[in-house]
Formats: sequence, structure tokens, C-alpha cells
Amino acid sequence: MHSNWLSAVVRVFVLILIPSMLAVGNDTTVLDLTQVEFFEKEVRPLLIEHCLDCHGGDEADGGLSLDSFDRIMKGGDSGAAAVPGDISGSLMIEAVRYRSERLRMPPSGKLTDPQIKVFERWVELGLPDPRKPMLPEEPPPQSVAGNQTSDPDAIESFWSFQPIRSVPLPGVKDSDWVKTPIDRFVLAKLEANRLQPAPAADRRTLIRRVYHDLVGLPPTPEQIDAFLTDQSDEAFTKVVDELLQSPSYGVRWGRHWLDVARYADSNGLDENLAFGNAWRYRDYVVDSFNRDKPFDQFVIEQIAGDLVPGATTETISGTGFLALGAKVLAEPDREKLMMDTIDEQIDTIGKAFMGMTLGCVRCHDHKFDPLTQEDYYALAAIFKSTQTFADSHTGAIKHWYEHSLVTQDQLAVFKQVDSEIQKAKQAAASYKSTQINQLRQEARTKATEYLVACTMIDPQQTLIEIQSVAERFDLHSRVLHHCRRHLEFHRDDAVFVPWHSIDRQGLSQQARAEEVRSYYQPLFQAASAVAKPGSQEQIDADSDRDALIQQARTALNDATGFLAIPAKPEYAFTPDVLAEYHRLMEVARKIESNAPDEPAVMAVSEMATEESIPIHIRGSHLNLGEDVKREFPAVLRFSDVRPIFPSNQSGRLQLARWIASSRHALTSRVFVNRVWGWHFGVPLVKTTENFGLLGDRPSHPELLDWLAIEWMRSGWSVKQLHRMIVLSATYQMRSDHPDVERIAVLDPENRMHSHANVQRLSAESIRDSLLSVSGLLNQELGGKTVPLRNRQFVFDHTSVDHTTYETHRRAAYLPIIRNNLCGFLSQFDYPDPTTPTGHRSQSVVAPQALLMMNHPLVIEAASHWASQMRQSKLTDQQRVERSYLAAFGRPPEPNEVRRAIDFLTQSQLSPQQAWVAFCQSLLAANEFIYLR
Repeated sequence: MHSNWLSAVVRVFVLILIPSMLAVGNDTTVLDLTQVEFFEKEVRPLLIEHCLDCHGGDEADGGLSLDSFDRIMKGGDSGAAAVPGDISGSLMIEAVRYRSERLRMPPSGKLTDPQIKVFERWVELGLPDPRKPMLPEEPPPQSVAGNQTSDPDAIESFWSFQPIRSVPLPGVKDSDWVKTPIDRFVLAKLEANRLQPAPAADRRTLIRRVYHDLVGLPPTPEQIDAFLTDQSDEAFTKVVDELLQSPSYGVRWGRHWLDVARYADSNGLDENLAFGNAWRYRDYVVDSFNRDKPFDQFVIEQIAGDLVPGATTETISGTGFLALGAKVLAEPDREKLMMDTIDEQIDTIGKAFMGMTLGCVRCHDHKFDPLTQEDYYALAAIFKSTQTFADSHTGAIKHWYEHSLVTQDQLAVFKQVDSEIQKAKQAAASYKSTQINQLRQEARTKATEYLVACTMIDPQQTLIEIQSVAERFDLHSRVLHHCRRHLEFHRDDAVFVPWHSIDRQGLSQQARAEEVRSYYQPLFQAASAVAKPGSQEQIDADSDRDALIQQARTALNDATGFLAIPAKPEYAFTPDVLAEYHRLMEVARKIESNAPDEPAVMAVSEMATEESIPIHIRGSHLNLGEDVKREFPAVLRFSDVRPIFPSNQSGRLQLARWIASSRHALTSRVFVNRVWGWHFGVPLVKTTENFGLLGDRPSHPELLDWLAIEWMRSGWSVKQLHRMIVLSATYQMRSDHPDVERIAVLDPENRMHSHANVQRLSAESIRDSLLSVSGLLNQELGGKTVPLRNRQFVFDHTSVDHTTYETHRRAAYLPIIRNNLCGFLSQFDYPDPTTPTGHRSQSVVAPQALLMMNHPLVIEAASHWASQMRQSKLTDQQRVERSYLAAFGRPPEPNEVRRAIDFLTQSQLSPQQAWVAFCQSLLAANEFIYLR
């Protein structure tokens, strides 16, 4: 049945759709500076602190210098230090892992595991390295990526650091083409290059484009028909205004901002706990876009919503922006945890609002942009007075701060809930403890037999290889495996010296076993008779007994000794015991998952104000330099009059107002650039999070500034910005150009906007469109959607993620679990939720097509859609025509109708299966997921 079903889908896909598909252009590679940032922020500080003193410059130890990519490749006496992309083949990694006796670096002591992972990641990425050694024969550096300059004055006069100025509208020859002032900037550049804009898109293409663009959903056949019927000049404007007023608009455009805010419903990193109240920030964002909250106000609330005059639950919810970052919650050094968190907050603010990589300045002055460590720690002083972690929790796992909304009446209820959860967890923990104790007692009882069995195995043998010996003596195989290894590494232990002496005598296997048994059986009997395991009083009372018996007693009772029980229940327990333990854990997990959360807002608050903090030399809080007072980065100050920071507040409100000022050089530029990219597929500045010297130059600098000024003049209205863009002739062009050969030569990336870009739907829009077309979509707004209680572990004892993605709500309301994203969304370039993303990459890979043919969601949508079609009173031809309208926004061609009818009437499948196959073939088509 399955093979027939698959062949039917493939057949209808080929017969009906392939002739109507259009080729999709290749992905345009955008300069990715994240690797350079990774080097500057993670790798360079480690090299400076641990490596370059010995392995830097021309006289490096062993001939190996690590101060540039070329020198790393050249290597030293032992050859190249690393092989890009090959961790196992890189000497550098072998050295820092300390697994080789001959090669261990640094010699002063092994690096921490996170530091080693940084070097492993560096090699895995291909050793990205922006450094260039100043060799005698080399001239001074002139440029990097066409933007860097060694002239400090030129750096500070860089385009993005300059105040935004009014820009006159350029003159154009073909003024009839112009619909909005935007078109003048685009047309002026085209005319300067002797190019013409593409013709206007047809109305079906246009309405499908703007629906997906503004609300992330396809228009229904009825909505398309209404637009085509309205022949007034204002028809398209009416559609735009209706979409901007739709609640779905906030879902679509709020999701764009959530990319920038690195929104997630779990912490990720070391302790992946549920952010049970993160949803309040998500709903705050969606609601802010729907209400067209002025963006300057939106910025202020996200940085200092708790400090604005008349602060409310809504404004406090905005500071979830600062609280949402991934944190190393188990970091034992509280000061380091705080500074790491501050670093993440500064880095996110810099990228999200200013397009600046401020995080690169923690350890050293920025290598490319005019930003100093003084600038960084002047900002850090502000956030050092900001409370991100709860005061009350001082355990191994730190808790983030939340603004409580709970009432006194609710407190008693939640205490009872917590008591029930703890009781269920304790039941599982007690069962585990009892079973472990039983295993320990059994192992001690068979201690002699474990040592006898060890005479028959080699310390290098695997678990599988010793299994038969364990079964022969009725022993726990993992305990036996550990016991033999323990003997190998504790040869000098007085208890086991006799075992090794017997093992070296060259006796037969049987003789060795008898010797071991005759020696250890009376010894362990004596040790056990003196003191039962766990009876500390008896041990102390008998401390004058023979020293060897005392040592044997200690060895028997050592939980980490030669009879150590595996720490993981999966390794320690039999299948029956493990199943019962998992059952008890699952009971506790379900009680916790279904328990209500105390109402609270994931936010930040104020702490004792610190007027200044010292520079952390090389980024270390253990190596402090001169104090730096609270301030804003010098290169971005727009006035010589310095702000007065209140002595009783952190200064976040002053920082927020400075960032949101209309005089700021970057805030409006950065946001309008992102909006342009979200509309057109390519931003005016492709590096949306880096407007610095290593970033991209704007394709239309005058247009960028004009948009930024007009947007601020509109009152920072995002909806007005949309109207300016989508009502332009530039937005409404076709995606194909009559002069395609000349365009391919002069502007292969379409940076001049001679035509519309073919764009694939976002991951969320693909999923939501499947549900919308099939009639399954639930458009309910807001509320908690992660099926876990606040601060509950996302992954339990089985490392299974208990969140679910099977809801029919919009994808914006799916749980976002760091380290384990929804597989369907990930296949379509869903971004990393640990870092701000202002522009998603778009890949075209085979697994995407396979996903659309096999994913349960696609099959479910096709099945439901087919059932709806068959239940209608339409003819088969009318059903086919309506299906094409719903999926592609156009009626089918006559040959498409004929092929579809032939398949539906001649297929050997049942009528329902044939219709499902037909519907799925439409959903799996390029035309369904691409906009032209």
C-alpha cells in the first residue's frame, strides 16, 4: 500500500506540476561576519592569554607562531598546527586535549572544557582569522573587505557613524513610473546604469506577494476574486490597509523582531530549563506591532520598561528582551556568570539596535571599529547595576529574575502544587536510591568473585568482550569492567598489590582464580564482620584492628572504588528496574508539566547602583584595571553635553533614550534596513547586524537615510514604513526582466532592484500556509504554548524533549527549544535563537523537497484538504480549479486540468487516496513555497 501511495504522489507530481514549475534562482551568498566575530570574541582572548607568549612572533618556540592563519598553516617543527575543518587531524587540538603524553599545551595546565571547545569550533569552522602578521617585507594594511582603513580620522568619518541628514529626491527621466519617493532613488540608479525597471507584476502575483509579506498567509480564492473585481485606483491600497489592520500582521512581523531578540522558550547551554514566562514577551512584541507602537517607545521599553514613568506590566514585559539570552546557569563563579550575562546583553543591544558588534570589545579594543574597552566597560557599568538573576536562589543552578504577579491568595495554592511535585520527585529519587544501595550491597557480597573474574579479562577489553565472564560469575558487567580498569590504575593500592602479584606469577587461569579467592575471601569476610557498609560508628569503634583489614573495609565501602556502581540508571539497572524508575520519573514530570505557573514576567530590575567598574584585562573578572564610569560609546555620541546618570538607578533609561533618539546615527538606519530586507529578500546593507568597517556598504545610501528620516517623521510608525514600501512601483515589479542578459552582467545580484527577487516563503509561512490552504489553521492569538512548567528541565532522564509541535496554531506560537528546534522549521533555515538575526539565509537543498513529500504535517494537510474537496458539491474540474487558486493564487492551465482529471479518474488508488495524492503534489510544488 505504501509503495503504491508513494508512486502515486510522484506520478501526479510529475504529470501535473513539473510542466508548470519555474526554475528557482540560486542562493546569493552574503558576507557572513559571524566567524570573524567568533574569532575576536572567543578565540583571540584565549590565544593571547595562553598561547602567544611562547608561540607568537618570529622567534616562537618550536618554530610555531600562532599569530596568523598563514603561520598556523606553515606550522613549526612538528608540521602544521591545524587542518581547517579536521578536528581529529589537528595537532593544536591534540595538544589542548591533553590526551597525548608527548604533546600537551599549554604546559602550565589543561584548559577548561569550554575553552577546548572554542578551539575545536575554530578548527571546525576552517580557522577564520582576520589577523595579518606585520612581516618586514609587507606594507601596512590598507583595507579589509573594502572598508577598513588605518586612518583614525577616516574611521570615525565612516558612513554609518555620521548623523542622518535630509536627502533631496533625485531627478529621474521616467517620472511616470514613480509611485512613491522610494522609486526615485531606485530609478535614478537604474537610469545611471542605462537600465530600465521590470514591468509591473500582474494582479494575481501582487496580491499573493503582499498577503504573504504582511500577514504570512496566502490569500483565499475569495480574497483574490474581490481584489480582481475592484478596478478602482485604490484597490491595492485598500488591501494593504486591511492587511495592516489584521491581527495576523502582528504575528508575522512580530516574528521578524523575535529573530532579532533571539527569542526562545528555554535557556539552552548547560542547563536547558524552560522559560515558562517567556511567552509574555512574545505576546508583548506581537501586540506592539499590531497596535503600531512607535518604535522609539518600543526600544525604550525593551531596555528600560521597568524604569519608564508609570511603568506597567506591559512595559516591564518589554525588558524580557534583556532576560531572554542563553546563560550558563550552573556557573559556580557568580561574578563570572554576571559578567558573561552582561556581555551577552551588551552584544545583543549592539546588534539589535545599532548594528554594532559591541561584544568584541570585552577583551580588547575593537580590531576594526572605533570602539575601545573603555566604551565597553562604560556600558557594562550600567548593566552591572541591573538585576538579571534572582537573589533568593543560591544553589548550583542559578535562577533568572522574574517580576511576580502572584497574589497572596494564590501563594497558598502554588505552595500546595510545589509540594505535590516534590513528593512525586522524591518517590522516584527514593526508588533509585534503594535500588543503587541494593546493587552496592550485592557487589560487596560478591567482592571476591569480582576480583576472581578480573583474572580472566584484560583491562583493554570492551563491555561486549567481557560479557560472557560476567554471566559466568553472575556479576554486573559494567561493575566488572570498571573493577578491572580500577585495578589497572591502582597498582600501588595496598589492598590490590597481592592481586597483581598473583596475576604476574604465570599460573594457570584456574590456579590464579583459586589463589585470589583464598586470599581475598577471608580478608573481605573479616572487613565485613567488623563493620557493615554504611555503619560509620562501628568503623570508628574498631579503628585499632589490623591495618589491612581497615583498608579492605574502606575499599569495600568506597562508592567510587573498585565496586563502583554506574552513575547512570540506564547503565546500572536491569530493564525491569529501569522501566519502573522511568515510570516514576514520568509521573513526576507529568505532574510538573501540567502544574500551573505562578504568574510572573520574565524581566530585569534594579540593583545597588555602581557608578563605575574596572576594565577587565583580557576580559577576565580576576584581572582588573582602571575604573570606567558609565557612558555611551564615544564615536556614537551626538553631543558634547554628557548625560547625568542618576545615583539611584542603573542608567538603563538614559541609555534607552539615547539609543531611541532621532539624533542617533544608527538606530533608524538599522531598523529600516531590516524592514527593507524583510520585504525585498535582500537588505540595502546585507550585514544587518554589522554596520561597522567590516560590514557591507549600502547599495542605496541616500535611500537608506531618506527612509530613516521619513520613518522618524511619521512618528516611528512601522505600519507607515510598510505603506511607503509596498505601495511603491519598486515593490510591485515583476521578478523577470526583459533585458535579462544585460542584467546578468551589470547587476547579477539585483542590488539595483531592476526587478523583484524570487523569494521562498519563510519556514513559518510554509507551515502556516499548509494549514491555511487545507483548512486546519487555528489563528488563536497569544498565551503560553511551551508544555512545561517554568524552570522545568526541558530534557529529562531519557534526553527526550517533551515539547510538542503538533498544534495547528501558527508557527509563531510553537515552542522554541534551544538545542532542539522544531525539525520542520530547521529544514527551512530557521535561525539560531541564541544570537540576533536580522536577515535569514535561504538554502535550496534536497531534504527540503523530501520533507514536503514525507512529513506527517504535509500528509495531514493534504488528507484534510482532500476530504474538504470531496465533500464539496463541485465537479472534479471545479475542484481542481479551486485547488490551484488556493495553492498558487491562479487558475490552472487547460493542460493542467486535463492531467489532473486523467490522474483522478484513471488512478488505481481509491478516490480519497487519489485526491490526497493530488493535493499533496500541489503542496510539494515550488510554486507553493516561492513568491515571484
